[in-house]
Amino acid sequence: MQYEQDEKVLCFHGPLIYQAKILLAEDWKGDDNQNGAVGPHFLVHYQGWKKTWDEWVPETRLLKYNEENLARQKALAEAQKAEAQAAAQSASHGEGGAHASGKRDQRKSSGTASGSRGTKRSRESTEHDDSERRPEIKLVLPDSLKVQLVDDWENVTRKEQLVPLPRKPNVRDILKEYGDAYRAEHKTKPGESPAVLDEVLSGLKLYFDKSLPQNLLYRFERPQYVEMRKLHGPKMGDGDVGSSGASRSDTKGRGARKSSASEATEDPAGQPASLEMEASAIYGAEHLLRLFVNLPGIVAHTSMDPDSVALLREHLTAFLAFLAREQKRLFVDAYETPSLAYQRQGAL
Repeated sequence: MQYEQDEKVLCFHGPLIYQAKILLAEDWKGDDNQNGAVGPHFLVHYQGWKKTWDEWVPETRLLKYNEENLARQKALAEAQKAEAQAAAQSASHGEGGAHASGKRDQRKSSGTASGSRGTKRSRESTEHDDSERRPEIKLVLPDSLKVQLVDDWENVTRKEQLVPLPRKPNVRDILKEYGDAYRAEHKTKPGESPAVLDEVLSGLKLYFDKSLPQNLLYRFERPQYVEMRKLHGPKMGDGDVGSSGASRSDTKGRGARKSSASEATEDPAGQPASLEMEASAIYGAEHLLRLFVNLPGIVAHTSMDPDSVALLREHLTAFLAFLAREQKRLFVDAYETPSLAYQRQGAL
C-alpha cells in the first residue's frame, strides 16, 4: 500500500484538503463492506476534529504529507475563499443595485398617485420572487478531478507552463466519446439518441465555446489563445482577451504550429474546416474541467424548472464520473514551458 497505519497524511473532505492521521489500513475485496468497494481503504482521523468525523476513505482521497501537497492545500483553500468572496461581492452588488434603483424610483414617484407606488411594489415583489426561483445545481467533483484542478492551477499560474495545443482528444472528441459510451451502455441505437443527452452535450459545447475566452483562461494563457486564433481562424471564439495577448516570437516554434494546424484544419478537398476553428476543437479536458466550476452560476441564470435541473445534474454527474474514469487518457501528461519571450508577454 502507498500509505501506512499511523502515517500523517493530507485528505480530501468535501472541496478542501485537511491534515489527518491513518488509524487503520485495509485492502478491501468487495465482500467485506456494505458498498462493495475494492482496493486500499484507510480509516482516517482529521486533526483537531472529533472522533465522530473519523471515516474510511479510498486511496484517491489521500495525499502524501509534504511541501508540494501542503502548497496544494493552501492553494485550494485560497481558491475556495476567493470564490466565496466573489459570490458574496456579486450578491452585494445585486442588492446595492436594487437598493439604488429603489431610491431613484422613489424620488421619481414622490409626486405621483398611489397607483404608481403600487406598481413599483408589485415590480419589486416580482423581482424578489424571480431571484428566489432561480435554479440551483450542485455538482460534486470526484476527488481525483479536484486534484487535477489544483495541479492545473499550479502548472499555469505558479510554474508558468501551458497545456500543449491543439489538444487531442479535444472537447468535441470527448463529448462525442461520452455520448457514444452512454448510448452503448443504455443500448440505444445511434439514430435514436436520447434527446436530453443530445441537449446536454450540445449545451456543454456551446457554453465551452462561449465561455473560454473570458472565463476559462488564466492570464498567462491569453497570448496562447491569441496565437491559436491566428492559426485556426477568427471563429475559434467570440470573446476578446485584450491586446496583451500577442503571439509567441519563437519563429521556429510558430512555423511548426502552423504546419500541424494546417493538417488539422483542412479537409481532403483542401478547404478549411470551420468546425476546427471553434475552441472546443482546440482545447481539451483541462479547460473543459474548469467549465464545471462555473456551471452552477450559468444554470442559475437560466429559466430551467426543478425537474430539468435534476435531470441535468444527473447527466453532468455521470459525465464527471466518465472524466474521472478516463482521466489518465484524456488529460495531458505534461505541460509545456513556453519561450522566454512568451513568458514576458504572459506576465503583462
